[in-house]
Amino acid sequence: MLQALFKEKYDIPLEIMKERHGYPDSKFVRVQGMDIHYRDVGEGPVLILLHGMFSSLHTWEEWIDILKNDFRIIAVDAPNYGLTGPHPQGMFKHIYSEFLNDFTDALDIKECMLAGNSLGGWMSWEFAARYPEKVKKVILIDAAGFFFVVPWLLMVLAIPGATFTSSLIKFPKPAFKSVLRDVYGDASRLTKKKIDLYYDLMMRTGNRASGANVVHYIRNRGGFPAGYMKKMTQPTLIMWGEKDRWIPIRHVKSFLKNIRNSEAKTYPGVGHMPMEETPEITAEHAREFLLRD
Repeated sequence: MLQALFKEKYDIPLEIMKERHGYPDSKFVRVQGMDIHYRDVGEGPVLILLHGMFSSLHTWEEWIDILKNDFRIIAVDAPNYGLTGPHPQGMFKHIYSEFLNDFTDALDIKECMLAGNSLGGWMSWEFAARYPEKVKKVILIDAAGFFFVVPWLLMVLAIPGATFTSSLIKFPKPAFKSVLRDVYGDASRLTKKKIDLYYDLMMRTGNRASGANVVHYIRNRGGFPAGYMKKMTQPTLIMWGEKDRWIPIRHVKSFLKNIRNSEAKTYPGVGHMPMEETPEITAEHAREFLLRD
């Protein structure tokens, strides 16, 4: 009863989220018991874009506009985030690689390229390793894969009981804004529109609890199953903001060591999400890499 009362008071229902943050070309497809929100733009080789923790496909807006003439771009709200919302089974082993396998089957995609940021990087390298026949090339942008000290908001979500209690509270917007400012290397690039978007995504019905559940799952397993990286054979580009305060740039060396066919580009003064901070140069580097024979 208490949980229902607070949800009614603080949650942003899905229909309102669709009105505020849906696109004219938003699509939904039924996969694993969820209505998956995605965009499917352009023609050419398929490029699937995967966002990070507490983010959404909105993070790729500029990349989509820049690259849509060269690729068929599919940006997706991954389970537990965005307009897709919670996975009905919670978190489980291989959740995202199995989801991507079913999602690509649902869209009849036989082969694709991937670009993933942060948690979406984990989704990308695990899917590429487990389903190599489906993945031609991979771009990892400030990707999750090795141990790092999480920001304070994620620490709060990792404490016992946070999966339940997080759904009962309204996060203070000023505190939330301070976390977002740390994501950018240059906080002046963070617009009010972006802050409002990310805050709404957090307050969408079910997303606070499911996001906390993701944090708990990763914590309880001591991180990510990095051994899958050694199984990858696809050409891989590692992009990294040199001012990333979430996942340090030293992880670039770890990815290069573990993924045999990999190369790297880094971006001075840029934080955890280069595709948002410097979309033009990062999209151009992505295009060059993906179209290279």
